[in-house]
Amino acid sequence: MLISLVIVALLVAAIGVDIAACRGRRRFVAANEAFRCRIRAGGCRSAIWPRLRRWWSRPMWATWVDDALMVRRGPVFARMVELRARVSDGVYTLAPGAPRRCGTHPIAVRLLMGDGGQLEIATDSAERLALVGPYIAAAVNDLPRAPIRRRQM
Repeated sequence: MLISLVIVALLVAAIGVDIAACRGRRRFVAANEAFRCRIRAGGCRSAIWPRLRRWWSRPMWATWVDDALMVRRGPVFARMVELRARVSDGVYTLAPGAPRRCGTHPIAVRLLMGDGGQLEIATDSAERLALVGPYIAAAVNDLPRAPIRRRQM
C-alpha cells in the first residue's frame, strides 16, 4: 500500500515537471524568434561553455537578443546560456543528415566568441535568417545565383 502511494506521488510529480518544462519551452519559442538548433565546439573551446564537445549536441532552442545568442538548454530545467559572439564567415551547407534532426537541407554558421573559442550552430535551411540574427549579410553568401537571361540582338 505504501509503495503504491509512493509510486503514484512520483508519477504525479513527473507529470507536473513535464508540464512545467513544456510550458517554459512554449513561452521561450513564442516570446522570441527562436529556432531549433544543434551546437558543437569548433576549433577552440570556449571558457563560457567548456563542456561542449566536438560532436553535435541534442536539439536546443536559441534566439538572438541584440548581439547575444541566447541558448535554452536542458530538457526539463530551463538553463539559459548567453553567448556574446559574432558570425565569422557566413552560412554554409552541411551534408544531409550530418547533424540529425536538422531538416533535409541543414545549414550551419561558425561563431567566434570573445575569449577566442569557436562554436558551430546547425539548423534547417528554412531558419536561415533566424540563425544569423543581426548579422544579416552572413545569410546571403551561400544562396544560389539568379538565372541570367541572354540578350537577344
